[in-house]
Amino acid sequence: MGRTNQTRAYNQDGNEEPLKDAFGSKVRLNLNDLLKRRQEEKNVDKKINLLILSGAGAVAAVVGIILSF
Repeated sequence: MGRTNQTRAYNQDGNEEPLKDAFGSKVRLNLNDLLKRRQEEKNVDKKINLLILSGAGAVAAVVGIILSF
């Protein structure tokens, strides 16, 4: 039981530091930030889906034109 203070964790930089320092500070989640981030992700997903759909339509149109000759 005396070894818990010797437990190590790696921070984002890959440096080793004591576990208590890695999880010592409590950060509160801001719901507004999470909702804003989700809305931004939805917008990006919509753009990507539109690009994929446009690309698939263009390929279908080209194949249709080629097959019609």
